[in-house]
Amino acid sequence: MPTNKIIKRCGITGLVLAVLFINNNESISQEDRKIELNAQGILARVDKMFEYPPGNLKGVMKHIRPDGSAATISINGRISQEDYLFTFSSRERGDQLKVLYNLGGEDIWVYNIHSLKLFHKLSIDKYDEILSTNFTFLDMSNADFQSNYTASISGDAFVKGNDVWKLILKPIAKGGMYGMLTLYVTKDRFIPVRIDYHDRDKAIFKFMTVVRIKENNGRIIPLRYDMMNIRQGTVTIISFTEMDDGATFDSEIFRSEKLGS
Repeated sequence: MPTNKIIKRCGITGLVLAVLFINNNESISQEDRKIELNAQGILARVDKMFEYPPGNLKGVMKHIRPDGSAATISINGRISQEDYLFTFSSRERGDQLKVLYNLGGEDIWVYNIHSLKLFHKLSIDKYDEILSTNFTFLDMSNADFQSNYTASISGDAFVKGNDVWKLILKPIAKGGMYGMLTLYVTKDRFIPVRIDYHDRDKAIFKFMTVVRIKENNGRIIPLRYDMMNIRQGTVTIISFTEMDDGATFDSEIFRSEKLGS
C-alpha cells in the first residue's frame, strides 16, 4: 500500500478515536453534573418541606430520660415569611425562653425570660441545647440546607418501609458541632424521613426521624419530629398540634430589641 494512503488512514483513525474520547469525557462530565443537580434539587425540595407554615403554630416538646422520667415544654410559634418567634414554657416555670429567628433561620436571638438576658447565638453557640433537650437552636432554625451544606447522593436504602435516596451533606463553614449529616429522602415524593448527625470525627451521635406529616393546600408539613441522642440515651419529641394559617402579626415582634417587652 502506498505510503500516502497509510498516512491518510492513520489520520482518519486518529480523528475517530479523538472524537470518541471527547464524547466519552463529555458524557461522564454530563453524568457528574446530572448527579450533582439531582442532589441539589432534592435538597431544595427538602428545604421547602421543612419550612414552617405562616401563621400561629402550637405544639409540645417532650424530653424523655433513660430512667423514664420526662419533661414537657409547650411551644408557641408566630411565623411570618422569613422571621419566626417561638416561646417555650412549662407548667412548673411558666414562660422560660423566647427564641427569635430572622432571615429564614440564619440569625438567632434568645431571650431568657427569668434572667432578663438577651443572647445572640453565633457560630458554635447555635448548637446549644434548647432547655436541656436533644434539639439545638440550630436544629429548630430550619435554615436552608442548600445555603449551609454541599450535597451528594451516595446511594439508596430502605428506611421506615420506604425506598429512599441517601444524601451526604458536608458543611460549607467549618468549626461547627456537626461534621456531616446523612439525609434519607423518599424516592417517590422526596419526603425527608431521617437525618443522622455526625460529630467532627464523622461518628453518628444523634438522629432525627420525621414520624408524622400532613398535606395542606398541596404542600407536605411535618407534624412530629423524634430526636434521639445515642450517647445519652434520651429522646425528645416535638409534636405540632395546632396551626392557624390565618393569623398575622405586627412586624415589631420579630425585632431582637423588642424581645424583653
